[in-house]
Amino acid sequence: MNGYATEGWTDMFLCAGGAAAALCGLIFVGLSVNIRTVLAIEKREGHSFMTGRALEALVALLVVLLISLVGLTPAINPGVLAAFVLVNAVASAVSPCRAAYAGRGRSPRATEVILRRSLAAALTLTLLTAGTSLAAGHGGGLHWLPAAFVLAVTVAAVNAWVLLVEVLR
Repeated sequence: MNGYATEGWTDMFLCAGGAAAALCGLIFVGLSVNIRTVLAIEKREGHSFMTGRALEALVALLVVLLISLVGLTPAINPGVLAAFVLVNAVASAVSPCRAAYAGRGRSPRATEVILRRSLAAALTLTLLTAGTSLAAGHGGGLHWLPAAFVLAVTVAAVNAWVLLVEVLR
């Protein structure tokens, strides 16, 4: 299978896009059921920790969904797809950076910070590698996307778990 053209990648894009869309919906539903509690906790504690985690989870999944949708475009130019992947790599870095800035008054555990930043950095770097190598025509190209998609789902799952546990405490 060629890592520099989308032919042969349809099943992966369909599966990843469908799963990401379903998981986005579940996060929206889960957050909407507890939105009053989430907002009350954030108002009491004076920071946007939980809504930041929700945003981070949604952005990670939306990156997968959007790349999958564009990847399914028939005969898309690899340069266009590479540019789109790179834009999404930058977008994947915005939410964790915003959350780190917003939560700086909070004192999270060191392991929590290391895990969160490591996953976010790995996702961004994997997307950057996929986009850059796709644009260059060597270095792996689309073969990096499954790893990026797994990292994005992991970011979303970790953040969704934290949201579930923190709301119920």
